[in-house]
Amino acid sequence: MSIRILYINPLGTDMYDEYTSNILQPAACPDTELVVRSLQDVPKTPYLASPAYFTNQLLHAVIEGEKEGFDGISIGCCADPGLQEAKKLVKIPVSGPFEALAHTAPALGRVTIIAGNKNSGSWNHLVHQYNMAPWLASVREAHFDHPDPDMSMQLFEQDESELRRIVVAEMDRTAREEGVNQARLALEEDGADAVFFACTLWSGLLEPVARAVPVTVLDPMITALKYIEMVAAARRYYSEYQLQLSFTKHARFPVAADAVPSLN
Repeated sequence: MSIRILYINPLGTDMYDEYTSNILQPAACPDTELVVRSLQDVPKTPYLASPAYFTNQLLHAVIEGEKEGFDGISIGCCADPGLQEAKKLVKIPVSGPFEALAHTAPALGRVTIIAGNKNSGSWNHLVHQYNMAPWLASVREAHFDHPDPDMSMQLFEQDESELRRIVVAEMDRTAREEGVNQARLALEEDGADAVFFACTLWSGLLEPVARAVPVTVLDPMITALKYIEMVAAARRYYSEYQLQLSFTKHARFPVAADAVPSLN
């Protein structure tokens, strides 16, 4: 039986949904049914808005995902927005790229986070939240630039595909240049065993880094997918195992008919 995974892009536009699916589908397990969605009733902006603008809609999407029968949900942003709130609302596992990193790192060794802005307080907050400090080698910066807000909105309204092409081209350039350099420094100066690129827009673009530097390169979207697949499959397996144990127990020790209380 397949595992159904919902990947939520926390944007009010579907401009990255097919692009995301094309990156994740080849990485998914053969028995994974993967669905990628963006959010409804969220301001349509080309870049991630403040969580205040989308958290309620994100939580609603998580609840609906459970109702639809998904086995696990991944939130597609490395800051894991709304994740802790989402976990409290549903019984199925919900995760995000940074939580996936935090639980993967102990198996890999010390990890360097490569971010667009290393001084962002969100990374320190997440490292503390997930108790990841023992596995953190460093935080390094590979700066990228997007078109200015006015140009971005003009392109977004007139030609989403062209804006996406420009954004992806810049992320690709950064990965090949600053990304490779920072990964090399992470290995040589920080003793890192792995590097995690902390923006989902870097996903699918990190092969040049993996070829150039002998460390494990963690793609953010794929790391999140593989982690939620594992957790969802484990939950399914043990739920079915417990049901089987319960069935076997009752089969071995059937209840006598006269021991069942009468409802009359």
